[in-house]
Amino acid sequence: MKFRRALQRYGRTPEPETPYQRAGQLWDERIGSARAQAKNWRLMAFGGLFLTTGLSGALVWQSMQSRVVPYVVEVDALGQAQAVAPAAKDYRPTDPQIAWFLGRFITGVRARSLDPVLMRENWLSAYDFATERASLFLGEYARTSNPFADVGRKTVSVQVTSVVRASDTSFQVKWTEQQYERGSLASTSRWTAMLTVKIKPPRLADVLRKNPLGLYVDAIDWSRELETPQDRPPSPQPSAVPDPAQSLPVAPPTDIPLGSPLDPTLAQPAAAPSPERTDQ
Repeated sequence: MKFRRALQRYGRTPEPETPYQRAGQLWDERIGSARAQAKNWRLMAFGGLFLTTGLSGALVWQSMQSRVVPYVVEVDALGQAQAVAPAAKDYRPTDPQIAWFLGRFITGVRARSLDPVLMRENWLSAYDFATERASLFLGEYARTSNPFADVGRKTVSVQVTSVVRASDTSFQVKWTEQQYERGSLASTSRWTAMLTVKIKPPRLADVLRKNPLGLYVDAIDWSRELETPQDRPPSPQPSAVPDPAQSLPVAPPTDIPLGSPLDPTLAQPAAAPSPERTDQ
C-alpha cells in the first residue's frame, strides 16, 4: 500500500493560461511552503523563549523567598513568655509604642545635662531617628539656641505629659521643662509639638540595632505655651516688721481693779526690779 504525501494548499489560484503562469505557480507553491514552515518555526521559537524567561523569573523569585518562619516571643520582667506569634512581614507599630518613641526623642533633644558627653550621645541618638528634613530642623535649632553653651551651669529636666494622635501620620506631644541654675529651680515652662512620623522598615543590620521599629520623625514644629502664674517660681515674702506701739505695755482700765481676772495685764510677766545703788 502506497502512502501519498498530502498536498499543502494555501489558497485557490486560477488555472494558468500560459506556460509562464504555470511555471510561476509551481515556483510559488514550492517557495511558499518553505516560507510558511519557516514562519511557524519562528513562532514556536519565540514562544519557547517567552516560556523559558517566565519560568526562570519564577525560579529566581522562589529562591529569594525565605522558608524559615520567625516567631516573636513576648516576655515579662521575670522572663516568662506572655505571647507567641509568627513575626508579621509588614509590621505596624502601635500607638503606645510610637508614644514612647516620641517621648524619648523629645527628652533626648530638649533635656540638658551636666555631663557634655551624655548630651552628645542623646543628640546623636536623636539623629538616628530623624529623616533628612528633621535633621535640618535639629541643626538649625542647635545653631540658634546652642544647648551646649551652659553645660555645667544650667540643667533642664523634661517630663512628657501627653502624646495624642492628631492624624494618620502626625502626633501632638506636650511636655513640661524645669530649668535649674546651680541646683535651684529657676523657671518652669510648658511646650507643645506636632511631630510627623514615617515608617521605613530597616534593611541593614546597623540600622536594625539602632532603630528596630523603623520609626522616623520627618517634620518638627514646637512652640512654648503661655505662661501661667503656677509656672513662676515663688518669690520670697518680706518678713513682717513688729509695730513698736504693740510692744508697749497696756495700762489697765481704771474701772477694773488691779489683779482682777478681767485685767489684761494679768498674764504679762512682771518687770524685774531695777538694782538699787547703795553708797558705801
